[in-house]
Amino acid sequence: MTDDDRLGIKTSLLGLEKAVDRAARTDQLNERSVGQTVGNGISPPYPPEDLASLLELNGTVATACRKKARREVGFGFDLVEHPSADDADRDGDEFERVEGFWHGSDTIWKVGPTGTPAASPIEVLQKARKDFHAIGWLCIEVLYAGLDDEPQGLAYVPAESVRIKRHVEAENRQRRAGHGYVQEVDGQVRYFAEAGDRQHTDLNDNPDPIYVDRETGDVFGGDRRDGQPDTPANELIFIRNNHPNTRYYGLPDHISEIQTIVADQQARDFNRDFFEHDAIPQYLFMVSGGTLGESERKDLRGLIDQLRDQDGRRAAVIEAEELADTEFNGGDVEIDIQQLTQMGDEDMSFGEFRRKNELEILKTHEMPPQLAGRMESANRANSREAIRDFTKTVIEPAQERFAGRLYTTLHQDILGVDTWTVAFETRGAEDQQRQADITATELQAGAEALTVNEVRDRLGEDPIDELDGELFAVVTDSILADELAAAVEDA
Repeated sequence: MTDDDRLGIKTSLLGLEKAVDRAARTDQLNERSVGQTVGNGISPPYPPEDLASLLELNGTVATACRKKARREVGFGFDLVEHPSADDADRDGDEFERVEGFWHGSDTIWKVGPTGTPAASPIEVLQKARKDFHAIGWLCIEVLYAGLDDEPQGLAYVPAESVRIKRHVEAENRQRRAGHGYVQEVDGQVRYFAEAGDRQHTDLNDNPDPIYVDRETGDVFGGDRRDGQPDTPANELIFIRNNHPNTRYYGLPDHISEIQTIVADQQARDFNRDFFEHDAIPQYLFMVSGGTLGESERKDLRGLIDQLRDQDGRRAAVIEAEELADTEFNGGDVEIDIQQLTQMGDEDMSFGEFRRKNELEILKTHEMPPQLAGRMESANRANSREAIRDFTKTVIEPAQERFAGRLYTTLHQDILGVDTWTVAFETRGAEDQQRQADITATELQAGAEALTVNEVRDRLGEDPIDELDGELFAVVTDSILADELAAAVEDA
């Protein structure tokens, strides 16, 4: 890392810290001019580029965002019947339509611009969810061919490059949302429509599609101008991590610990600088009775450099008396060398300080330390319990919210499918022994009333049509796991 890189890092962190300090004196974060304005976009409360840089600067932030995204969507998903559906049919047209979109060979999945390799649905969703936790919002592009209203696929769009489009009638620095979004990359500006625009209908439920020109941002259709754009823009699914102090954007969960992140980086910088100078403490050269000329200052610097240029670990000696023999501008010259810092183990490592910082950052994400590799006071039992609680109280609700947004935006509005939604796979919520005990107790209590398929369902097995309605007789005073498993297997 170059000195310019370090200066940029420090500038970004100090800028974020100052922005947080202002938050205590401002009612609305988005009323401050802190974030960078892109094109005709509304400025976000914090510079998204600086928030994204925290993934490179702080390993705890990177781990928390990456693992939450992976646990939310990274293990795959199934297409399941929506709870409100009455007549879902896997052989019907709606399932064929949604199945063809998610798993069809013609669907396009991208995690980069045109020309980058094809991706998978999980890659697109996982990168977007990582932005959600690191930046405060996520952006997924809905791909179309020309003016067609049939989606061709989805693409990940870096959230830090996207802004909400400012209203055309907004004056100067007024924050008033318009229609659509704007992105700037390498000086090039592109506009996006809002998800579902092409399927928009009027008050009488007649088709009334809305288009946005990707080059100019002009809006066509609806109650806007008539006609069609020369270069129709794709649509953007924009989901924010809601925060009470920002109106248009979201914020990452760790925004409240920016000072902690800054302090942790400063501790790392101190350690790096200390060892870059070969673990030499700071010294003070006190000269009294005269003044140092430029040549004398150069001699002192040369002596100090000798400490760093020594081969191996040989001692370098600085004698104040020898320096005093040098001709200075003055009379009786006295030179005193004093060590300014006493470097103990704790001073050099800041170990406990940095451990507390890590826990504070993890706490904002509600993530157990075990998932970040902190196992000091953990054992197998409490680790499983902590991960299970994290999965149940944090991951599963986030999965349901995200699946709900995909259902309403993508399935209902764009694909026109009401009966099928996505259900993301969950890992870490299972308590297999407890579930086995519950199953055994239920079988003992109601064995005579249970059918074979009811038993198989409780054990996670598929039903057998030929045995539908057949009772599963179990000896209530003695149920052995092996006999139960064998009975189900035979069935």
